Amino acid sequence: MRVAIVGSGALGATFGVLLQEADCDVTLIDIDKSKVAKINNYGITLHMPDGSYKHQWVKATTEPEKLEKFDIVQISVKGYATEAAAKTAAKIINGNSYVLSVQNGLGNLETIAKIVGKEKVVGGVTAHSAMPLDDCHIRYTGGIGGVWLGTLDGRKPDATFKEMIDFLNQAGFTVKLIEGNIEVPIWRKLIANVACNAVAGFTGFTGEKILACEPAKELIKLLAEETAMVARKKGLEFEELKSPGEFSLKALAGVKDNKISMLQDIEAERRTEIDTLNGYIVKIGKQLKVETPYNHAITLIIKALEQKMLWNKQARGTRNR
Repeated sequence: MRVAIVGSGALGATFGVLLQEADCDVTLIDIDKSKVAKINNYGITLHMPDGSYKHQWVKATTEPEKLEKFDIVQISVKGYATEAAAKTAAKIINGNSYVLSVQNGLGNLETIAKIVGKEKVVGGVTAHSAMPLDDCHIRYTGGIGGVWLGTLDGRKPDATFKEMIDFLNQAGFTVKLIEGNIEVPIWRKLIANVACNAVAGFTGFTGEKILACEPAKELIKLLAEETAMVARKKGLEFEELKSPGEFSLKALAGVKDNKISMLQDIEAERRTEIDTLNGYIVKIGKQLKVETPYNHAITLIIKALEQKMLWNKQARGTRNR
């Protein structure tokens, strides 16, 4: 099976290495020429949860227009880059291909569907996580609960979909099919992401440090409860809505001493996914007439940090002239 992964960040590259090891023909697509060159020169090494290492020579390119068609195109970029990634995917798929997304946040699947067609979109969630050590070394922490996948239009799995599941299982991701409303597992993960990611981002805490800090835990509970209110008003019902704060803290425990992706972005002075997480909850809350003051406040805090990062970059640029 030919697989393209748009975005060679920690989780995208992890999928790439493990799928390559499972005998897929994998190509990473990224806009960072320096990073692509390093991957092609040195390959990618995963630091596995059990302390072992896996190294694979995974192809990487900045020129997707030169590639042949793929069976699966996985989009592994931040939410704000989803539209551009979907346009790349549209150029390298054929009539039997699927475009896969297990991205954080809301709105990604709808954005992809507008570009490639709803019938080609596979969405889902995963608790697998990873943290970059450098461009070619990734600390992979594994994940609890496997990968939940389903088609956006609800169709039954065809031959290509089943083959994708087989390879993901061989790669160690343990796929489970979503039956019914694909929104339920996406919102289940969303509650934990909305509650925890931004808190990690502005505190600078790893998962373990957050769990040792009572004020941070209290804030997570407030964000989770507020997000659950929006989910219920939207008409969703699932078990985790009964105790969303405890669910979020339990999910955070799996992060251990790793840095959540939003903290990684802030430390690297990159734009965050706040608009597809807490910012999106604020947007939906307004539509449904649900007050979301905690999510609104945390969105403003992260956006202020993003502005600070931009000013820092501009100041460094001025000094280097």
